[in-house]
Amino acid sequence: MAFRRSTSFLDVVQRHQFYFANLAKAKKSFASTVLRASAAAKSSRPVYALIVVDVQNGFINGKLSLSKSPAGHNGADVIPVINNLIHTIPFDVIVYTQDWHPKSHISFFEDLELRRKFLKGDQNRRIEMFDEVIYTGPKVETEQVLWPEHCVEDTDDAALHKNLDIISDTNKAIFIKKGVDADIDSYSAFMDNNGAKKTDLHDKLKERNVTHVFITGLATDYCVAATALDAFNLNYKTFIVEDATRGVALDTIKSKLDGLKQLGVQIIQADQVKTLINTTNGN
Repeated sequence: MAFRRSTSFLDVVQRHQFYFANLAKAKKSFASTVLRASAAAKSSRPVYALIVVDVQNGFINGKLSLSKSPAGHNGADVIPVINNLIHTIPFDVIVYTQDWHPKSHISFFEDLELRRKFLKGDQNRRIEMFDEVIYTGPKVETEQVLWPEHCVEDTDDAALHKNLDIISDTNKAIFIKKGVDADIDSYSAFMDNNGAKKTDLHDKLKERNVTHVFITGLATDYCVAATALDAFNLNYKTFIVEDATRGVALDTIKSKLDGLKQLGVQIIQADQVKTLINTTNGN
């Protein structure tokens, strides 16, 4: 007679432990697969961000008003164009950037005498406002245009213009303050002029799976162009909405836009944005 082996309570427990352990592994593997598929689905859908660069009082009617620059542009002209984009285009994310300088900042002509010891070359030479100099310190060697004092943190000069529409949806809005280091300027919304210190903009856009950025604001040939260059180098599909920007000098506006266009940044007009998005979405 064949005898079947008796099943002990310990055997049952062990089999159950093995079963549930493998079930847990299977569930974990399934969940991981679902998450990866979800992430892939999200990343496969274009996600659009509007970046509004430095539409601040200081560049419109303040200490560094564009109307006083060689191009003679009125910075306020971008506001209705940007507001219309905000209200008519279904952007997934809207970014508002601000120059936010400490009282003593490397970009200020008024601080030149305090920093002469760091000047490269003849430290006693005559230097005018808007000249470009090279400082060898105090932190790093850096090229710097000397602007009039502007957009000092917590002043009205640094505030976003009152007519610019600020969306109330905190999940869609991102606010970036740049140029906060006294000793390194930051034209780009992504990083300082030396590429040494980054803002958290790239991380925030990646968290939201942003793929396309449309850049507007002030000034075309400086902060807008620098932001577009970094966005392109960070592998965003990058557009500058030309009629939603204003700049400092006509020659540098042209040269910066031409250079960016040669790289692959698209220079478009506001009335093209909706068609571009619809085409990309396959509508």
